[in-house]
Amino acid sequence: MSTVHDREEPNAYVAGDAVPNELNERFARVRGAIGALERSLLDGEREYSRRDLEEDFNVDRQLSTDYWRGLGFSNVAFDTTVFTEDDAEAIADLAALVNDGTLSDDAFVTIVRGLGFHMGRLAMWLTEALVDDAKQRHGMSDTEARMRMLESVPQFVEIFEHQAIHVFRRQMSAYTARAGAEILRTSTSEWDDDSLPLPRAVGFADLVQFTRLAQSIDGIELAEVIRDFENLTRDVISDGGGRVVKTVGDEVMFLADTPEDGVRIALSISENIKRQPSLPNVRVGLAWGNMFSRYGDVFGPKVNLAARLEGIAEPGAVVIDGETADLVDRAFPGGFTRVAEWTEELHGIGETAIVRVERAAASLIERHS
Repeated sequence: MSTVHDREEPNAYVAGDAVPNELNERFARVRGAIGALERSLLDGEREYSRRDLEEDFNVDRQLSTDYWRGLGFSNVAFDTTVFTEDDAEAIADLAALVNDGTLSDDAFVTIVRGLGFHMGRLAMWLTEALVDDAKQRHGMSDTEARMRMLESVPQFVEIFEHQAIHVFRRQMSAYTARAGAEILRTSTSEWDDDSLPLPRAVGFADLVQFTRLAQSIDGIELAEVIRDFENLTRDVISDGGGRVVKTVGDEVMFLADTPEDGVRIALSISENIKRQPSLPNVRVGLAWGNMFSRYGDVFGPKVNLAARLEGIAEPGAVVIDGETADLVDRAFPGGFTRVAEWTEELHGIGETAIVRVERAAASLIERHS
């Protein structure tokens, strides 16, 4: 059987017609960049196994397994040397909170999974931003841009790390402030259901016919559509006092603290997107009610209702349920107009009063640059 080294045709090696010497140079360059990155980022040699963590750092073997898996890495054998000094200390610091009873095992796993998921997503987000920047500003191919990213990451590590810590503290401050306000509010509220403790407006906004669009344009154009959609919706939601829960390609899920703020955000997303010729129409569904929060997400019957409402909305429309519409009318008289009302059997929910709303001019949230 022939091998790569037996073949004479240059284009048989890799895409881009790289010849063997070029391949060797490329591989050496990549290996060198990755090695430099590991030394810079991990700041030490891999010198500890899970056995070492148990014997020298008092980390239960199940906790070391849970930690490593929680970060999103595959499990390692008990005696395999994989952890650096920093790894060992980080795992031991969190495990100590379980050992002294400050945290339960379940809380340990939840915290680690949250850190692993969001830090992994952040690492991908930041590195892809560097790749995209190299393509846009320097006209590089994807391979060239990724090579540039690998070689340039060390110069960004310190500032990225500082930004991550700073933003974490800012976000933690904002979230705990909201939690404090929630305690004060519920102290005087008649609602007392620990299973659904959070009253919120929850909305879903979804680009219309995104699948068809994705099949008709190339990857670069598709990435630009997703970027424009996400940037616009995040700006409008933040400016309206709401919060993005998550984005999944062509859909964004958001929260607001009052029904009127939720409807205002929903309508402003639709209005702003209509102004963008590069984006297809959006449909938005929104509902107000109580829910609970876990794992950075929210759950409850009203979340399901909002998702169903989004699914039946016409392109460019915002639909809410009748109860939410009544609350908005009382809280913000004249702010919104009911342009259509009907009842519909929603799967898994039942017969629901549905209202399509439009905004009064004064209720638009302008997107600020």
